[in-house]
Amino acid sequence: MPFHLMVYIRVVLTTLVTITCLLGDNFVELTEHPVLRALVDNGTHAVIGAITGIAFVIQFYDKITNCFGWSLILLCFLTSSLIDLDHFIQARSWNLEVSFQDATNLLRRPFLHCTTIPMVIFSVFIWTSCLNYFKTSLWLGALFCAFFTHHTRDAIRRGYWMCPYGTTNALSYIYYVLLTIITPYLVYYTYSLCSSSAVQRLLGFSTKNESRYSSYKYSVV
Repeated sequence: MPFHLMVYIRVVLTTLVTITCLLGDNFVELTEHPVLRALVDNGTHAVIGAITGIAFVIQFYDKITNCFGWSLILLCFLTSSLIDLDHFIQARSWNLEVSFQDATNLLRRPFLHCTTIPMVIFSVFIWTSCLNYFKTSLWLGALFCAFFTHHTRDAIRRGYWMCPYGTTNALSYIYYVLLTIITPYLVYYTYSLCSSSAVQRLLGFSTKNESRYSSYKYSVV
């Protein structure tokens, strides 16, 4: 893909995720009906996850198939939304109003909102990237993007919950938007660094054989 086209795609995706953050967050604040607020809040998480997934996948456009690429995007989309299911578990109710009220109670943070989870995922992602497990690395990278962008959006109200160590200060809005934008690119560059020949030689791995999945091609429809 030409460099100027990649830059154009990144600008478009950055604009889309910024607009989604602004519109979604403002709509949640302005909406008084708790069920509608819960739906919009979760929908905003899902759309941000989908856009983040696209931004991550497009970096590997020449190495993966269309099917695998869309699977990664779908994983980001669904995970970003389904993380909030733990509110129902925490509230012990499938009532949207009850679960949304539970979501705003800082004393009852549900288990999937523990930011230690994406940190562990990212650590395993680095390990698999260094070992050249290409497809596994991309699954983990996409999963991390979904978790971390969801937690980052929640952090503007209550900070990151780094269990068992406690909670950070609330994140400023500008940092939330910037972190959401750069997350997929940071994950991609981390993979590129870990799988580089210099790191492979440093770790004592052979660089003669590429990952068994590197022959997969991703042709843009």
